[in-house]
Amino acid sequence: MSTLQLWGQYLPQFLAGLVVSLQLTGAALVLALALGTLLVLARTGRIRILAAIATGYVEVFRAVPVLVLLFTAYYSLAQLGLRLPGFWAGVVALGAFYGTLYGEDMRSGLQSVDPGQREAAVALGLSNGAVMRRVVLPQAFLAFLPPGTNELSNLIKDTSLVLTIGVTDLMFQANAAAAATFQPMDMFLLAGVVYFAFYILLSRILARWELNVQRRRS
Repeated sequence: MSTLQLWGQYLPQFLAGLVVSLQLTGAALVLALALGTLLVLARTGRIRILAAIATGYVEVFRAVPVLVLLFTAYYSLAQLGLRLPGFWAGVVALGAFYGTLYGEDMRSGLQSVDPGQREAAVALGLSNGAVMRRVVLPQAFLAFLPPGTNELSNLIKDTSLVLTIGVTDLMFQANAAAAATFQPMDMFLLAGVVYFAFYILLSRILARWELNVQRRRS
Protein backbone atom coordinates (compact mmCIF):
# COMPACT_ATOMS: atom_id res chain seq x y z
CA MET A 1 0.00 0.00 0.00
CA SER A 2 1.38 3.41 -0.97
CA THR A 3 1.91 6.28 1.43
CA LEU A 4 -1.06 8.23 0.04
CA GLN A 5 -3.32 5.19 0.39
CA LEU A 6 -2.22 4.74 4.00
CA TRP A 7 -2.83 8.41 4.68
CA GLY A 8 -6.30 8.25 3.15
CA GLN A 9 -7.14 5.20 5.25
CA TYR A 10 -5.93 6.61 8.56
CA LEU A 11 -6.69 10.32 8.14
CA PRO A 12 -10.19 10.09 9.75
CA GLN A 13 -8.62 8.36 12.75
CA PHE A 14 -5.99 11.09 12.98
CA LEU A 15 -8.60 13.85 12.74
CA ALA A 16 -10.55 12.21 15.58
CA GLY A 17 -7.34 12.34 17.60
CA LEU A 18 -6.91 16.01 16.68
CA VAL A 19 -10.36 16.73 18.11
CA VAL A 20 -9.27 15.21 21.42
CA SER A 21 -6.08 17.31 21.30
CA LEU A 22 -8.15 20.47 20.78
CA GLN A 23 -10.54 19.58 23.59
CA LEU A 24 -7.56 19.07 25.87
CA THR A 25 -6.08 22.38 24.72
CA GLY A 26 -9.30 24.27 25.40
CA ALA A 27 -9.76 22.86 28.90
CA ALA A 28 -6.09 23.41 29.80
CA LEU A 29 -6.23 26.96 28.42
CA VAL A 30 -9.21 27.86 30.63
CA LEU A 31 -7.39 26.51 33.68
CA ALA A 32 -4.14 28.24 32.72
CA LEU A 33 -5.78 31.63 32.23
CA ALA A 34 -7.67 31.35 35.52
CA LEU A 35 -4.54 30.29 37.39
CA GLY A 36 -2.44 32.93 35.66
CA THR A 37 -4.91 35.62 36.72
CA LEU A 38 -4.77 34.46 40.34
CA LEU A 39 -0.97 34.41 40.25
CA VAL A 40 -0.64 37.91 38.84
CA LEU A 41 -3.15 39.27 41.37
CA ALA A 42 -1.19 37.64 44.20
CA ARG A 43 2.20 38.80 42.94
CA THR A 44 1.12 42.39 42.35
CA GLY A 45 -0.99 42.66 45.52
CA ARG A 46 -0.01 44.03 48.89
CA ILE A 47 -0.30 40.80 50.87
CA ARG A 48 3.29 39.64 51.17
CA ILE A 49 2.57 36.04 52.08
CA LEU A 50 0.39 35.56 48.99
CA ALA A 51 3.02 37.23 46.83
CA ALA A 52 5.69 34.92 48.25
CA ILE A 53 3.55 31.81 47.68
CA ALA A 54 2.76 32.84 44.11
CA THR A 55 6.41 33.62 43.38
CA GLY A 56 7.48 30.25 44.76
CA TYR A 57 4.84 28.47 42.69
CA VAL A 58 6.02 30.18 39.51
CA GLU A 59 9.68 29.45 40.18
CA VAL A 60 9.03 25.76 40.89
CA PHE A 61 6.56 24.98 38.11
CA ARG A 62 8.52 26.83 35.42
CA ALA A 63 11.58 24.75 36.28
CA VAL A 64 9.83 21.36 36.11
CA PRO A 65 9.34 19.65 32.71
CA VAL A 66 5.75 19.25 31.59
CA LEU A 67 6.22 15.48 31.34
CA VAL A 68 7.13 15.31 35.04
CA LEU A 69 3.98 17.26 35.92
CA LEU A 70 1.95 14.97 33.70
CA PHE A 71 3.24 11.81 35.38
CA THR A 72 2.73 13.41 38.79
CA ALA A 73 -0.90 14.23 38.02
CA TYR A 74 -1.62 10.79 36.60
CA TYR A 75 0.49 8.39 38.66
CA SER A 76 1.56 10.16 41.86
CA LEU A 77 -1.86 11.56 42.75
CA ALA A 78 -3.30 8.07 42.31
CA GLN A 79 -1.01 6.88 45.11
CA LEU A 80 -2.61 9.51 47.33
CA GLY A 81 -6.08 8.24 46.48
CA LEU A 82 -6.90 10.83 43.81
CA ARG A 83 -7.25 8.98 40.51
CA LEU A 84 -7.67 11.31 37.57
CA PRO A 85 -8.61 10.03 34.10
CA GLY A 86 -5.82 10.56 31.60
CA PHE A 87 -7.61 13.46 29.92
CA TRP A 88 -8.09 15.41 33.15
CA ALA A 89 -4.59 14.59 34.36
CA GLY A 90 -3.39 16.21 31.14
CA VAL A 91 -5.59 19.25 31.75
CA VAL A 92 -4.26 19.65 35.29
CA ALA A 93 -0.60 19.23 34.30
CA LEU A 94 -0.74 21.51 31.26
CA GLY A 95 -2.93 24.06 33.04
CA ALA A 96 -0.58 24.15 36.04
CA PHE A 97 2.46 24.68 33.83
CA TYR A 98 1.00 27.18 31.39
CA GLY A 99 -0.69 29.05 34.21
CA THR A 100 2.77 30.19 35.30
CA LEU A 101 3.61 31.34 31.78
CA TYR A 102 0.35 33.21 31.31
CA GLY A 103 0.71 34.74 34.75
CA GLU A 104 4.13 36.10 33.84
CA ASP A 105 2.83 37.37 30.49
CA MET A 106 -0.01 39.17 32.26
CA ARG A 107 2.36 40.66 34.82
CA SER A 108 4.68 41.87 32.07
CA GLY A 109 1.71 43.45 30.30
CA LEU A 110 0.72 45.34 33.43
CA GLN A 111 4.27 46.48 34.06
CA SER A 112 4.58 47.74 30.48
CA VAL A 113 2.05 50.52 31.20
CA ASP A 114 3.81 53.74 32.09
CA PRO A 115 3.10 54.62 35.77
CA GLY A 116 2.84 58.24 34.68
CA GLN A 117 -0.39 57.42 32.84
CA ARG A 118 -1.92 56.03 36.02
CA GLU A 119 -0.90 59.11 37.95
CA ALA A 120 -2.31 61.39 35.27
CA ALA A 121 -5.61 59.49 35.26
CA VAL A 122 -5.88 59.77 39.04
CA ALA A 123 -5.09 63.50 38.82
CA LEU A 124 -8.01 63.86 36.39
CA GLY A 125 -10.31 62.44 39.05
CA LEU A 126 -10.68 58.82 37.93
CA SER A 127 -11.11 56.21 40.63
CA ASN A 128 -8.64 53.32 40.95
CA GLY A 129 -11.15 50.96 39.35
CA ALA A 130 -11.72 53.32 36.44
CA VAL A 131 -7.98 53.74 35.96
CA MET A 132 -7.57 49.98 35.69
CA ARG A 133 -10.52 49.55 33.29
CA ARG A 134 -9.92 52.51 31.02
CA VAL A 135 -6.17 53.09 31.12
CA VAL A 136 -4.16 50.14 32.38
CA LEU A 137 -5.98 47.00 31.25
CA PRO A 138 -6.53 47.99 27.58
CA GLN A 139 -2.80 48.69 27.15
CA ALA A 140 -1.76 45.67 29.19
CA PHE A 141 -4.01 43.46 27.04
CA LEU A 142 -2.30 44.67 23.87
CA ALA A 143 1.09 43.87 25.39
CA PHE A 144 -0.19 40.46 26.52
CA LEU A 145 -1.57 39.36 23.14
CA PRO A 146 1.65 38.44 21.26
CA PRO A 147 3.20 36.26 23.99
CA GLY A 148 -0.22 34.93 24.96
CA THR A 149 -1.02 33.66 21.48
CA ASN A 150 2.46 32.20 21.22
CA GLU A 151 1.88 30.26 24.45
CA LEU A 152 -1.34 28.88 22.95
CA SER A 153 0.58 27.51 19.97
CA ASN A 154 3.07 25.86 22.31
CA LEU A 155 0.24 24.45 24.44
CA ILE A 156 -1.30 22.72 21.43
CA LYS A 157 2.03 21.07 20.61
CA ASP A 158 2.62 20.03 24.21
CA THR A 159 -0.68 18.16 24.27
CA SER A 160 1.15 15.45 22.31
CA LEU A 161 2.75 14.41 25.61
CA VAL A 162 -0.53 12.89 26.83
CA LEU A 163 0.24 9.96 24.55
CA THR A 164 2.37 8.69 27.43
CA ILE A 165 -0.66 8.23 29.71
CA GLY A 166 -2.97 6.69 27.13
CA VAL A 167 -5.09 9.66 26.05
CA THR A 168 -6.34 9.05 22.50
CA ASP A 169 -5.04 12.30 21.05
CA LEU A 170 -3.45 12.79 17.65
CA MET A 171 -0.08 11.33 18.64
CA PHE A 172 -1.76 8.33 20.26
CA GLN A 173 -3.54 7.63 16.98
CA ALA A 174 -0.29 8.03 15.05
CA ASN A 175 1.51 5.62 17.35
CA ALA A 176 -1.32 3.08 17.10
CA ALA A 177 -1.37 3.34 13.31
CA ALA A 178 2.42 2.95 13.15
CA ALA A 179 2.20 -0.23 15.24
CA ALA A 180 -0.64 -1.63 13.11
CA THR A 181 0.94 -0.91 9.72
CA PHE A 182 4.64 -1.25 10.59
CA GLN A 183 5.07 2.05 8.73
CA PRO A 184 6.16 4.48 11.45
CA MET A 185 7.72 6.95 9.02
CA ASP A 186 4.50 7.34 7.02
CA MET A 187 2.26 7.54 10.09
CA PHE A 188 4.34 10.03 12.07
CA LEU A 189 4.85 12.07 8.93
CA LEU A 190 1.07 12.26 8.55
CA ALA A 191 0.80 13.36 12.18
CA GLY A 192 3.34 16.08 11.47
CA VAL A 193 1.37 17.21 8.41
CA VAL A 194 -1.86 17.42 10.43
CA TYR A 195 -0.14 19.38 13.22
CA PHE A 196 1.52 21.69 10.68
CA ALA A 197 -1.70 22.36 8.76
CA PHE A 198 -3.62 23.15 11.92
CA TYR A 199 -0.76 25.30 13.28
CA ILE A 200 -0.67 27.38 10.10
CA LEU A 201 -4.44 27.85 10.17
CA LEU A 202 -4.42 28.81 13.84
CA SER A 203 -1.49 31.21 13.45
CA ARG A 204 -3.28 33.01 10.62
CA ILE A 205 -6.48 33.31 12.66
CA LEU A 206 -4.64 34.59 15.73
CA ALA A 207 -2.56 37.05 13.69
CA ARG A 208 -5.70 38.52 12.13
CA TRP A 209 -7.41 38.69 15.51
CA GLU A 210 -4.41 40.52 17.03
CA LEU A 211 -4.43 42.99 14.15
CA ASN A 212 -8.16 43.66 14.54
CA VAL A 213 -7.80 44.21 18.29
CA GLN A 214 -4.90 46.60 17.78
CA ARG A 215 -6.86 48.58 15.20
CA ARG A 216 -9.84 48.92 17.52
CA ARG A 217 -7.64 50.05 20.40
CA SER A 218 -5.68 52.57 18.31
